[in-house]
Amino acid sequence: MALTAISPLTEIDGRNLYYTFIAGGNRVIASQAELNRINVFPVNDGDTGTNLASTISSVIETLHPDRNYKITAGRIAEAALIHARGNSGIIFAQFLYGLSLETTGVATVNLRQFAESVQRAVRYVYEAVSNPVEGTMLTVIKEWAEYLNASWHKFTDFNLFLLSSLDVLRKSLSETTSKLK
Repeated sequence: MALTAISPLTEIDGRNLYYTFIAGGNRVIASQAELNRINVFPVNDGDTGTNLASTISSVIETLHPDRNYKITAGRIAEAALIHARGNSGIIFAQFLYGLSLETTGVATVNLRQFAESVQRAVRYVYEAVSNPVEGTMLTVIKEWAEYLNASWHKFTDFNLFLLSSLDVLRKSLSETTSKLK
């Protein structure tokens, strides 16, 4: 039996976004205890992971994808804004809202469009907080966006592109407490 090559995923549509959101969301939900443990700002109240997981769970439960990327992004953002819980849920919902507004594609987005819309969505996160502090969730989102925007041109496949960004996310997360200002 011959192996067949899998074509690179050069564009994503609403269904790709939906399933990617569910996969990532389930990882956050599974990691909520760890997120609670590492939360130290603005207070070490141990609910960041719980609030983020609750927000994401509600989005997953209410979400109905469309093949159109922009429509699905809008539905994800709307559900997150309605069901946001706690500071972390509100911040994440604002990121998703910014992403939905800043998406330049309609039915599908390519790597460049995705990276650029993520970069532009960062502004919504910072504007959602009255006194943004580095070394928090804001920094992790910002550094991820910067990586995506600086490296999208090196990839031809969304899966490899997003997988490559995990190291940036992990590094940024591990450095949050040393960056707190």
